[in-house]
Amino acid sequence: MARPMTPQAPVPWLHTEGIGSAFVDTPRAALKSGAASRTMSSGEDQMTDAPQSPNRGPRREPPVSPHLLTGGLISPPLWRWHITMLTSILHRMTGMALYVGALIAAAWAIALALGPERYMQFKGLLGSAPGKVVMFGLTLCLFYHLANGVRHLVWDTGHGLDVKSANASSVLVLAFAAAATLAIWGVAGMTGAI
Repeated sequence: MARPMTPQAPVPWLHTEGIGSAFVDTPRAALKSGAASRTMSSGEDQMTDAPQSPNRGPRREPPVSPHLLTGGLISPPLWRWHITMLTSILHRMTGMALYVGALIAAAWAIALALGPERYMQFKGLLGSAPGKVVMFGLTLCLFYHLANGVRHLVWDTGHGLDVKSANASSVLVLAFAAAATLAIWGVAGMTGAI
């Protein structure tokens, strides 16, 4: 059964103003004991053993993520789109698309193992118009993800993180992906591979 705590002297983990003042921090004793007691204070449950500060004021609401403030698809966005947002989203999308590409490569290997007839059926599927569109998209995803991954490796060294460099590298990544994809498909078309 929980027992109410008696007020104690202020402790360093209690914030009474500024950032973090709306949070109730867990004192070290409660962390070590494994169980924080609950007390009743003016009809509300406290989350931890930390005493309420008398000069704290009314409880503030927790912060809300900015994308939830726009009111939906028809309201104006809270912030304007920029190219680094686009490249971040595209990096995640191309990563997911490459998983699909891995499944297609696995299906190719299975068709190859099942014999010439199955392999020709699979080759015919990828050689159809929808198959070529999928393969073109996967090629674009591969080169984009590769270039953006190299950009992230450069960022890991601490270089290119300023706004101007990040925007320039975003354009470079998009241009490289488009140019490399068109070059590969151009060579494939000239050699008769398509």
